[in-house]
Amino acid sequence: MKTKEIVLISDIGGTNVRFGLYEENQTEIVNFDGKYKCADFKSFEQAVLFYLKEKKIKPTLCVIGAAGNMNEYTGEILSTNTPWKASIPKLQAKCPFFKHICMVNDFALQGWALSEMEPSQYRSLFSHHCPVHLTQGKIVVIGPGTGLGTCLIMQNDQKPQTVYTSEAGHSTLPYVDFQNRKDNRDRNKLLKILKAYYAQKNQTPVTEHIVSGTGITNMYHAFKDGVIPSQKEQRIGSEKIEELAKAGDKTALKTFRFFNAYLGAHSGTLAAATKTECIFFCGGLMASPWILNQLENSPEFMQQFTARAGMSEAMHHVRFVASLYRDMSTLGAVVRAKKLIETTRNEQEKRNANQNILYTLATLELFVQENCPEALKNVRKVKTAIQRQQKIYIQSQMRQKTR
Repeated sequence: MKTKEIVLISDIGGTNVRFGLYEENQTEIVNFDGKYKCADFKSFEQAVLFYLKEKKIKPTLCVIGAAGNMNEYTGEILSTNTPWKASIPKLQAKCPFFKHICMVNDFALQGWALSEMEPSQYRSLFSHHCPVHLTQGKIVVIGPGTGLGTCLIMQNDQKPQTVYTSEAGHSTLPYVDFQNRKDNRDRNKLLKILKAYYAQKNQTPVTEHIVSGTGITNMYHAFKDGVIPSQKEQRIGSEKIEELAKAGDKTALKTFRFFNAYLGAHSGTLAAATKTECIFFCGGLMASPWILNQLENSPEFMQQFTARAGMSEAMHHVRFVASLYRDMSTLGAVVRAKKLIETTRNEQEKRNANQNILYTLATLELFVQENCPEALKNVRKVKTAIQRQQKIYIQSQMRQKTR
C-alpha cells in the first residue's frame, strides 16, 4: 500500500509567513493554520521547523510561494520584501526529509490556479464573451495589489498549464497620452513629483509605483498635496481613497481615472508583446466591485490599451476576465502540490522499474556465469548501462527540485 504524500505549503509575504498542509487526494482547500510574523524568526528555515514541531509531523514535499524576485533554477531569492534570504539548498539542509522542494514567485501561484477555476469564479469585462474554461491559448495575468504582479500562462487544454513568472511591474512607466491638455499637464506634474520622491530612495519610478495600491496612494497625494509623504503614517491607503471616491471626492476620482489609464497602457504593452488572447485581472484592488465597475466604464483604459501603432485593430479582439475568487494563491499552491506529488510518483515508479530490471539482470548474470561464461561480458555491459542511466535520472531529478 502506497504511503500518502504530505505537502507543506508556505506563503512568504513581506510581513507574515503562512503555513498549511495538503495531503494527497485531499478534496478541501488548504487551511493555513500557521501564521507568524517574519520578524519573529531569524530565518525561513527556523519558521518551518517551528511550525512542523507544533504540528508534530514531517511532510514529504514542500511548495513555497515567496514575495520577491528569485532564480527559480537555483531556488534562491535574489531580492525580497522579507527580512530573509530563503533558498531551497538551505531548507533542504535543515529538512532532509523533503523529497522535493518547489519555490516560486508568490504571484505565480495565482497563475497556477487558473486551470482549476470554475466559470462561477470569474467574469468577463467590457461585454466580451467569457470563456467557459481557462485552458486554451495565452493568458496574461495582471494583479494590482500592494504591488503589481504579472505572469504569462501558456495553455494547451491540459492541466496544469505552463506558468512563466514575470517582474513586469518593475518595467519602465508606460507613456500615457490623454485626450485633453489639462490631463496631460497633470500627468507631467505627477511624473515630476513621482521622480523626485523615488530619487530620494535612489530609485527610478516604475509601473507599479502607479498601477497598484501603493500607486493610488502616490497619485492621490501628488494631486492633492503636490508632494508624496515620506512617512508611512502620513500616507492615506488605497481603501480610504476608494471610500473618498465613492463619496464623490474629486481628487480621489481623478486618481482612479489615471490608475485606469496607466493600467490600460501597461496591459496593452503586455498584450502586444505576448500577442495574448486574454488579460486576466486579479489581486487585492481588482477584488473590489466598485473598482471593476470604474474600469469597465473608463474610456481612458480602452483608449490607452488600443493605442498601438499597427496593432490597434488586433487589440480589440483581446478578451478581459476578472477573478471573483479571493484566495487564488491557495488554490494555485494546491495545483502545484498535486503536480509535485505526480512528479514524485513518476520518479518512484521509474526507480522501481529500474530496480526490477537490475534484479533480473543480477539473476541472469549468475546463470550466464555458470552456464555460458563467454556471454558474461555482454550481460555486464547492459547492467552497467542501466546503472549509468539510473544515476543520470536521479541527478536530473535533483536539479528539478529547484523548479
